[in-house]
Amino acid sequence: MVLLKTMNLFDLNTDKKILNISGKDIEMQPPMCYGKEYDKWLVSKCGKVWSLTNNRLLRGYRKPHYKRGKILQNIDYQIIVEGDWWGDGSGNKYCDRKHHQRHIPAHKMIIDTWAPLYDNPPGGIVWEEWEIARDLTSVYNHISKTVVIDHIDDDPTNNHLDNLRRTTSWDNNNIRKAKGI
Repeated sequence: MVLLKTMNLFDLNTDKKILNISGKDIEMQPPMCYGKEYDKWLVSKCGKVWSLTNNRLLRGYRKPHYKRGKILQNIDYQIIVEGDWWGDGSGNKYCDRKHHQRHIPAHKMIIDTWAPLYDNPPGGIVWEEWEIARDLTSVYNHISKTVVIDHIDDDPTNNHLDNLRRTTSWDNNNIRKAKGI
């Protein structure tokens, strides 16, 4: 049984969305997808994605890729939006003349929703420096384009927020090399 509550029973002064799935209350938010809030889904910190349109949990698809001879599988979701929704002309391909589709990696959607880069500096950057750098548009844009999301336990299907961190590709590669991945 799935029940969507519109307020948190413990704090009536908040508008948190709580989804009850199999007897567990899970806090959900509309996901951030490449800088825009997508209002047709809800996403949890543990990686569950709920479709408000279809009123059901979505299952992402596994997208295999090869890294140093090993097959790794990220979980992605496919988002379909009307026209120029992102404003930058992006979207992988047309579904029809009005709609674009774009693939959203689950780990990116979860970390961007629950730990936005603006308020959460990547590893190796101290908060005092980040408070200055994040307000410099060119610096922030450069960092947001070059930072990568690392799965701490090296399992790309474990997209729980506690298992994700932003780091530089340099640091990420050094960590992987040290672990033999």
